[in-house]
Amino acid sequence: MHVSWKPNQKQKKILGGLAAVLVLAVAFRVITERAFFAQASIEGAFSTLKPEKSEGTVTLTGRYLPPPYGFSEEKLLKHFAEKIGLTVDGELREVQYTGRTEYVYEKVAAEAHSVIKVVYLTAEEAYYLCAKISLTGKNATGVASFQKGLKAVAEELSLEEVATTLELCGSYTGELPLAIKDTFTDDLLQELYAQPVYENRENANYTVYAYTGAVEEYLVVEKQKINVQVAIYYDRVTDCTEVVLASPIGLR
Repeated sequence: MHVSWKPNQKQKKILGGLAAVLVLAVAFRVITERAFFAQASIEGAFSTLKPEKSEGTVTLTGRYLPPPYGFSEEKLLKHFAEKIGLTVDGELREVQYTGRTEYVYEKVAAEAHSVIKVVYLTAEEAYYLCAKISLTGKNATGVASFQKGLKAVAEELSLEEVATTLELCGSYTGELPLAIKDTFTDDLLQELYAQPVYENRENANYTVYAYTGAVEEYLVVEKQKINVQVAIYYDRVTDCTEVVLASPIGLR
């Protein structure tokens, strides 16, 4: 036997009120999460580590579509350098490898190291623009602003297949205990509101991959979103431990 139920006016008001409360609760949660995410950043999280030494690196790779009338690799490289704010005041090198040719400009300063390239892949008959900018010392986290600038240049030059990475590395004398590694990792993930996707918290190959809504870009690995990596390495030769915070994944 089918029994139908029709709410009366009072019950309708109660149900309507509950629905309104739920809608407001969901909206409040979304707004709150967005506010938290807006305040979170890779460089902000890294600043909590207080390492003895710091280095930041940002990279860009994008496919360049040549105009039909041809172009000069040297002029393109200089134009690319100008767009990202790098003054070319030295020699451009042409380097031949099996399957590719690279046109390279490298600039080294006291606490900065920049490399830009035009790479031609023979088999694909494709050109790529590549940039790698590293800063050390107190300005290491400044590479994060370069990442935004590189993305803007990539859009202006109509690059395709664009990929960027941001990596911040802090070093400490000696080998850190596993408990300290865990504390550093947990603090970094908490600062970024990141949820672990894959974890290897052993001393060897200590790596945690995570996802956060605070970072726009992400990779999909085995149907899981990843845009944060924490990796900790100990170098016996230098007797130093490196703590790396990267997005979406590190360069090492």
